[in-house]
Amino acid sequence: MGVNFWFENAIDAYLNAVAKGEDWRPAVNEAQTSKEPRRLLTQKDLREKGIKYTRQHLTKLLRKGTFPRPFQLPAE
Repeated sequence: MGVNFWFENAIDAYLNAVAKGEDWRPAVNEAQTSKEPRRLLTQKDLREKGIKYTRQHLTKLLRKGTFPRPFQLPAE
């Protein structure tokens, strides 16, 4: 099982859209296609941003499509 990562700018876009009561998907898609330098976040980093979900709760949100999907780095 690999480590899940999210792009920081995508999580920031998610948090901003949710705070405004807007659909977060367009904002996250735009952030993910941005050419800006990106920082990778782990679940621990999400906690530092205020997203304190357990791994199990994150899995439920991902299955429902209510949280941005993570990715894993390819094995070398």
